[in-house]
Amino acid sequence: MSTTTTDTSTLENKGIRNFRTAADIENFYRFVQENGLRREAQLVFSALVTNLKLKEKKENRKKKAKAKRKQKLQ
Repeated sequence: MSTTTTDTSTLENKGIRNFRTAADIENFYRFVQENGLRREAQLVFSALVTNLKLKEKKENRKKKAKAKRKQKLQ
């Protein structure tokens, strides 16, 4: 297995980091492919995305409720 290294200083200077070209992500994709873990990786990522969406939804609800209360007070 070959390892790919990316100079982190060049990634930091770009501002927005391109995660697909980051060495860690590339190594992760290679690991998943070599070990036949595509289904498992997909399940993990879908669970993460679902969890993040739920958190975002809760935050949005809290913001709306706070704005509604503030509007009632005025």
